[in-house]
Amino acid sequence: MASKLSKYGFEFHNWDGGQGEADLFGLSHAVIVPKDARRIILSGQVGIKADGTVPEDLGEEIREAFRHVFLSLKAAGLGDDAFEHIYSLITFSTSKDGNGIGEVLIPIAKEYFKNTRPAWTGVEVSALYLPTLHLEIRVEAYLPN
Repeated sequence: MASKLSKYGFEFHNWDGGQGEADLFGLSHAVIVPKDARRIILSGQVGIKADGTVPEDLGEEIREAFRHVFLSLKAAGLGDDAFEHIYSLITFSTSKDGNGIGEVLIPIAKEYFKNTRPAWTGVEVSALYLPTLHLEIRVEAYLPN
């Protein structure tokens, strides 16, 4: 099934032989954005709860960060389908217990993005601004007129 963004003129592309990787990670290798697209650019969103704490459970922290992405996109004018308007995703992550977080992150991200496959760059960093954080998410999304 095609991304909802296709009806707005967005094009999603993968290089020959790269489809398997794209399917595994739920991404597109290239996204063409229409010239007249209204864009929403979010600052980095992290999984800090309302009480100022970071969940100890990695999955809960990741879901909280995605919840903040959703709330930010809604504040900018998108609806309940906000994740289907994201065309670019950058994740900054640290290791947890000496391991990367991809095994937990990727399945959760796929739940949120449904049929949309943004261009996704994942960067592992030595630290985020709080030592208890493991993920920061930055996205760009399309805002229909």
